[in-house]
Amino acid sequence: MIDALTDRLTARVPDLAGRIDGAAEFADLMQTKRLPASGVRAYVLPLGLAGLAADAATGVFRQSVRRAIAVVLLTRSVDAAGERALSRLAPLVDEIVGAVAGWAPGDETGVFELSRANIIPTDSGLLGYQVEFTIEDQLRITP
Repeated sequence: MIDALTDRLTARVPDLAGRIDGAAEFADLMQTKRLPASGVRAYVLPLGLAGLAADAATGVFRQSVRRAIAVVLLTRSVDAAGERALSRLAPLVDEIVGAVAGWAPGDETGVFELSRANIIPTDSGLLGYQVEFTIEDQLRITP
């Protein structure tokens, strides 16, 4: 699902083409505190899985689940209030929401829904914005 979402963002948000990474690169950035070279970088991260209603029929266990994914945008922030950096991120947030909300990457039972989008705390001269989506799916397990 992460790869499909990354491909979708690359195709639908041209300013992010070649600037999207995953969880390993994000973890490295947080650990080393190395700033992105220039412009805006995006990181597509899994946020988790929540179980919803379950039912068991003869020979089958079914449970609805909600998967959460975040797109984290990071850019350098050189002004104290971060206004210039925020002006770079705001249009991208709108494009990301437009590219993902209402779309499903495969045979999930639902489509991506916007959960929330907000500025996130960062340090080392970065401004961050996290856009979170959820999608419903279903587990089907036969014993």
